Amino acid sequence: MQKYAVIFCSSLLLILGLGAFTYWALTRDNSQSIKGNAVIDWVDFVKLNGHTYTGLYDGVLVNPDDVTDAVAGKVKFKVGDVVSNPDYRTKEGDAAFLAIGTQLYEVKGYKPEELIAAEDKTRIGGYRLYVEDSYYKTLNRRSFKDLPMDKVSKIELYKKDDTAPYRTLVNQEQSDFIHLLKSGEYKPAYTPNTQNGDPDYYYMIFYTDEPIAYSFSIADDGDHVFFYPWDLALVDNRIRTLLADSNES
Repeated sequence: MQKYAVIFCSSLLLILGLGAFTYWALTRDNSQSIKGNAVIDWVDFVKLNGHTYTGLYDGVLVNPDDVTDAVAGKVKFKVGDVVSNPDYRTKEGDAAFLAIGTQLYEVKGYKPEELIAAEDKTRIGGYRLYVEDSYYKTLNRRSFKDLPMDKVSKIELYKKDDTAPYRTLVNQEQSDFIHLLKSGEYKPAYTPNTQNGDPDYYYMIFYTDEPIAYSFSIADDGDHVFFYPWDLALVDNRIRTLLADSNES
């Protein structure tokens, strides 16, 4: 009888143990597991010192020397192309696309909880800028319609993937260029012509009295020149003269 009692108690403990484990497995926090079945479209971010920063794609440092040697933090884990769990919670040191070990530096004129920079030789100016999410709201609006045209001192033009300008517009050329852009016709439904390949893309960098210049892309698909001041706008084809590279025959 005692033997059966021992067996019964052992079986009961086993059942209770399995039940507890099953409950734990079903209710445990799955937020730190990186594996899942989702394809996640990450925003370019980095999380450091209790702050979340987002990449500033429409801004270029006027003076790259403003990036100091003071290290604000270092990337510990890259989530892009690795994390597929939609419930994953980003943590300290995580970044979407920056490689593990990438250092982020403080920028002169900004607090480290406002703006930081990571070296990136593929970017205009040599740095990728990151703005703290709450501070971003205090920055000047970065859309084309908010650009202070009366304070533009020059416009540099870059070909896609180049880090050196092929043309600089000042004085009358600058005025004509801005006029043509502002006169663009909004065509949100326009579909660029790709029959002969992708459009030619360029970057326009507008320098004002601010430490961060304004950056916008403009493209030519062979039929039209267009850019995105907000929605897509078609620009008079006369702008091609100002977009042309004088060094090319």
